[in-house]
Amino acid sequence: MSRPFYAVSFVVFVLCLTLGCARISEIVKKARGEGPPPLPTPTDGRPGPSNANANDSEDTLVKKTNFYITECYNKYSNRVIESHNRYAQWVKNIEQGPTGKESIVYGLYDVNGDGADCETAIMSAKLVDPKMPSLEEAADSYIVALKDVIAQIRGIYSYYEQEDYKDDAFAKAKSAHPALLAAFKAFKDANTVFAAEVDKLEDDVAEKEFARLTDAGKGYEALIVESGIKAKKIKNLLQEKEYEQITADELNPLIEEFGKTVEELKADNSKPMGANYARTCDEFAKTAKELMRRIRDNKKFTESERRFISSGAGWMVEGSPQKVIKAYNDMIQSRRFARF
Repeated sequence: MSRPFYAVSFVVFVLCLTLGCARISEIVKKARGEGPPPLPTPTDGRPGPSNANANDSEDTLVKKTNFYITECYNKYSNRVIESHNRYAQWVKNIEQGPTGKESIVYGLYDVNGDGADCETAIMSAKLVDPKMPSLEEAADSYIVALKDVIAQIRGIYSYYEQEDYKDDAFAKAKSAHPALLAAFKAFKDANTVFAAEVDKLEDDVAEKEFARLTDAGKGYEALIVESGIKAKKIKNLLQEKEYEQITADELNPLIEEFGKTVEELKADNSKPMGANYARTCDEFAKTAKELMRRIRDNKKFTESERRFISSGAGWMVEGSPQKVIKAYNDMIQSRRFARF
């Protein structure tokens, strides 16, 4: 089953790796430059990953995951997808492209960075055990697609931003469209495969971390991890199935299980900084219930709601998968402030 052309972000810290494709703050230093990235050098002078503990497979697994998430998926995927959605919002026929007769011209969003830091991180990840050929192949395809789509976006962004289309009767808009659309499509395909591979790695890290914390008697931290694991099951269901295929009977048990963990988390008063995270967990549960009830009651989306969804503003529509995904992202973002 294919995933929709959007993704969620990644979060920082080992524990946050359980929370899905979530926002993650910087763990790996950003390395800039167009040339091949330098190999990390340990204290003995031999090429190889620095500070890697060969005897700790879980530690290196987390390190490898952080490389992929921090500088690649987190930094670029959402923004490229947002740029595509912005473009598709006003171009009436995305296959045909701009005609010059559009009443509103939004252009598209720019992307911060040129992908060089992502390429550096991917090269660094390859140096960290264990070797994962399918993930590494997906990452290689991702960086090629990413750098191409950034180049295409950069080639037309200023043209729209400066409203130069008013001076050339949309000539550049029309000529740039085929390559831009092709780059968006190629990125979508590469992003889907890369996200799936990172998801598998991330799930492995999450389950191992949950087991370690549970065995160590760290109940609060284990609940943070468990809430992420359970929330991700809801998010995955929305991404893996078309809206019409989702049933209340399969969604409701996932919501109830997530709710139980959140209630346990809220009952632990030993970590006051976790209150905001618990609040966003509640909001995520609320939006998931709105979706479940809409499906259960067979409440159809209105024409205006459909327009919001198709334009990329579905997060504003009650009971939409997009609103649940946004609440999930907000929950993940708030996790960085829950200090242990």
